[in-house]
Amino acid sequence: MTITLELAPEIEDRLIAQAAAQGMTPEAFLKAAIENLLNAEPQVYRVGTALVVQSTPIGNLETSVNQMREERLSGLIADYESPV
Repeated sequence: MTITLELAPEIEDRLIAQAAAQGMTPEAFLKAAIENLLNAEPQVYRVGTALVVQSTPIGNLETSVNQMREERLSGLIADYESPV
């Protein structure tokens, strides 16, 4: 199967750089990324009444979540340290 993607220039540059860093062509890098994404089987289980889906983070999702956690903690600490 052949797929054509229109990427923004900055995304294309990042793709080329990340592929080169791993010694791959951009095409091989994308193929491996897609295969890894499709082969990752999420674990689904219940905790009480909640349904939990645990899967491998994709892209910068883990980085984004960690950044949001740090920002939230910084806000909580600042609120705690501020005199009322």
